Amino acid sequence: MIRQGFARLARQRLACGMAMGCLALLSAEASAQAWLPDAGNASFSVVFSDVLHKKHYDSTGAEIDVGHTSSEIVNLAGSFSPTDWLMIQASVPYVNSRYKGEFSHPGDIDDGAWHGTLTDLLVTGHFQVTEGPIAFAPYVGVMVPTQDYVTLGHSAPGRGLEEYWVGFFAATSLHQWIPRTYVDMRTNYAFVEEVANVAHDRTNITLELGHYFNESVSARLFVTRQWTHGGIDIPVPPTDPLFPYHDQLANEEFVNVGGGFSWALNNRMGFFGLYTQSIEGKNSHKVDHRLTVGMSYGIGLGTY
Repeated sequence: MIRQGFARLARQRLACGMAMGCLALLSAEASAQAWLPDAGNASFSVVFSDVLHKKHYDSTGAEIDVGHTSSEIVNLAGSFSPTDWLMIQASVPYVNSRYKGEFSHPGDIDDGAWHGTLTDLLVTGHFQVTEGPIAFAPYVGVMVPTQDYVTLGHSAPGRGLEEYWVGFFAATSLHQWIPRTYVDMRTNYAFVEEVANVAHDRTNITLELGHYFNESVSARLFVTRQWTHGGIDIPVPPTDPLFPYHDQLANEEFVNVGGGFSWALNNRMGFFGLYTQSIEGKNSHKVDHRLTVGMSYGIGLGTY
């Protein structure tokens, strides 16, 4: 009964949009995503992130200062559950970014001005296999660029590559030991489009500990780790034939940590906020901070 009650609470909060799994890789908005909403539920979310990169990690993990990059990201997302065991999600971000420094790349993207564009459409399908004692929900997904945007530069909004995702969420209630608490893990493998015949697939794992103070307010702590399988070390000299592609091909690794809260105003509307920063990395931007806030609205909630 305890597990059933917790699963019901988790599904309800998912149904009102408190967790958009298609955004989880970027900023860990997912919360207990191993429990999917019931059939007929739909959710729509607007998420804003303010991101600052003050330093880079080189190929040894050392921090280097080659200028600062700021990004403002608005992500529109939605989900629908046609059955109790299937949920479809989609999201698309608008990225507005700016670079300030003395090491700009060729072109206009690093000219010190703000540049904005839509980037990549992500669509995922999630499947409920079990609900307890360990909830398990595998998924598949595809990411495709919405247009041919700039991919070379400190403030480039994305990599502009097709990706195919496979992964799963697994979670369990810790209520027996810590009331209204859960632990959730997400594992994702991305088959990434090759560039210049260089493979650079990616694995991401996120571990989250969450606690419901009551039926409306919850908090979470999370750590996320990324490995790139292949790719190249950076920085790359401009004379290297792979220089035009180094932002796409970086053998990027990092560990990010963060935390946040969620507040369900009612069964339809919810809000959340998150903070994320990097603690180590290689061949990547160091996240000085990522502040994320979002709101969501759900429909088809009459079953609760």
